[in-house]
Amino acid sequence: MQNASSTTKQLYLFLTACSGNWRNSIYIKCQSDKDDPGYLLAADRDGQPVILAVQQFYQLTGMWIDPAECCGQLTEAGFEALYTQYLLWRLPAAEEHPLRRLCENTEVT
Repeated sequence: MQNASSTTKQLYLFLTACSGNWRNSIYIKCQSDKDDPGYLLAADRDGQPVILAVQQFYQLTGMWIDPAECCGQLTEAGFEALYTQYLLWRLPAAEEHPLRRLCENTEVT
């Protein structure tokens, strides 16, 4: 569980990466958990993924995401294929859900 500071930092990183508008992000449909509303993907200035869970975005902003309004959509498998090398280096021992792990990462570079 993240504390308020890291949650706020993750929201800040995400909104910075998508120019303050979640519609500039890509919706990732969660395939492993049917009750999971999914994730939002934006890229930072270095092209690295910035991930925010849709549920977390709702809790922080009170806004529900309509995936059709995002600039694109991906499946989990599509995300993992697109970022294979990044995930290999960033999460080498990732036995658990990589999107969930990336949501918890709040390093500011």
